[in-house]
Amino acid sequence: MRRSIGKGWMDGLKRYTVLTGLLVLSGVILSGLWKEASAAVPAYGGTLTVGVDIEFRGFDPLKAGFLGLADRSVAMAVEERLFDMDRKGKLVPELALSATKSKDGKSWTIKLRKGVNFHDGTPFNADAVVAHWERLLDPKNRFFGLPYLQPIQKIRKVDDFTVCFTLKYPWMPFGQVLSSPVSIGAYIPSPKAVREDSQNRAPVGTGPFIFKEWIATDRLVVVKNPNYWRKGKPYLDSVVFRPVPDMQARFAGLQSGESDLIMTDRGSSIVQAREDNSLKVYASDSTGAMTFIFNTAKPPLDDARVRRALAHAWNQEFFVKADYKDTLPVAKDPFGGTLSCGDVGYRNHDPAKARKLLAEYGKPVELELLHSNTPRGKEAGEIMQRLFKEVGVTLKLVPVAEGQLVKRVMSGDFQLSGWRFQDFPDMGPYFYVNLHSGGGHNFAKYRSVQMDELLTAQQTSLDPRVRKKALCGVANLINEDAIYLYGGGRRYHILSKAGVQGIMRADYGIIRVTDAWLQAGGKKVAAR
Repeated sequence: MRRSIGKGWMDGLKRYTVLTGLLVLSGVILSGLWKEASAAVPAYGGTLTVGVDIEFRGFDPLKAGFLGLADRSVAMAVEERLFDMDRKGKLVPELALSATKSKDGKSWTIKLRKGVNFHDGTPFNADAVVAHWERLLDPKNRFFGLPYLQPIQKIRKVDDFTVCFTLKYPWMPFGQVLSSPVSIGAYIPSPKAVREDSQNRAPVGTGPFIFKEWIATDRLVVVKNPNYWRKGKPYLDSVVFRPVPDMQARFAGLQSGESDLIMTDRGSSIVQAREDNSLKVYASDSTGAMTFIFNTAKPPLDDARVRRALAHAWNQEFFVKADYKDTLPVAKDPFGGTLSCGDVGYRNHDPAKARKLLAEYGKPVELELLHSNTPRGKEAGEIMQRLFKEVGVTLKLVPVAEGQLVKRVMSGDFQLSGWRFQDFPDMGPYFYVNLHSGGGHNFAKYRSVQMDELLTAQQTSLDPRVRKKALCGVANLINEDAIYLYGGGRRYHILSKAGVQGIMRADYGIIRVTDAWLQAGGKKVAAR
């Protein structure tokens, strides 16, 4: 009997893993995980201190543009979406209660939750939802994420607790727009805070925690919402988010007790934490990938032979092992295992092929790589520099601050740069905007009639088989034309002290502090 139960539990865990984007709980002994899942009733009180990788961008969609990795956890603590999405892709009510699609698929009627207020006392209702979405959809406001919302024609108020979205055409990923935890537009802000222009630095939502203070480069503090509509949540009195850009310092802070929990991608820290009984490690695979982006409009990268040669010169397997200590998977497509495309023509490390293609090109190749001015960025650049040198390519390293790197890529002022795909549950809309010849975020300056056809097919089709075939075609063409180099699949890691409970996953790099609590004896006094 014991064997049967254990096998069933493991099978359930495997199914759970696949459906959440291959969730992996690394370094956590399964018996310990089972024990934690069946632990005593959560304790109330205390302060959780979280170490994050970088300073926060902000929380007003028009000013911040998008959620940085550190911002995601804060946004989910303070604000809420209309829906969450379960592991089968089904919408789960949050601020909304239901979503009904019309027969022609071109309109969605959303019923909203009653009796909810924003932290500033403003009632949550249809006016708040319509005001938020009309602000995002207004071209005059130049919302960074607007290209991803082009299929949405308008939103209107039906009654005080009902809204209706009208689409230009039936669009399968629309549910993602309402529920994606990585999309800044999915979170509903207080209309009052938006009108007063304070939302970016002092976010106001309906969530389990209320914003208290943000001291730049030092900390961002949220405190318990005593009137939260989900009775019994949250458990913590407060959460302190501390930006610690240096990865070694962040891990040292966890070890010393300065932090209770950290996000990291530092392979050596992750490996060390797995061997430390006082720490727990959670890992979650996602869509997207760490990448390097080519500017296909700038010589010599406007010649596909050069890009293909560099793809064969690049050794992703070595990079993942050397720089991440094998704590990331190798990426051969951008879907993180959520689509089974089979062979998509990934260009393996092959210096001989690289030299042959460069010989066909017939000119010296000298390039510049933009990389972040961090230890991680420097290490990646130096590895790429050595690999390219082996096939006769000269690579100059140009370290820049992350914000400057993003600006230069977006303006086209680069040849080759470190980059990353956004990890949306459905990657179709992302690639439509980033690789279609008319895409608003086509920073690679890539143009292909075949790619446009594939992207249009997946954007407009309601047939899952058609969409899958088109998206697998996109992955194949990315590899065929060498638009990006993969630097490892997207895998998030959370390291925590053993006394931190309620953290069961690291999906999208979000620390879900709503469910977190501290074991008795492990509580800290709330921040003042």
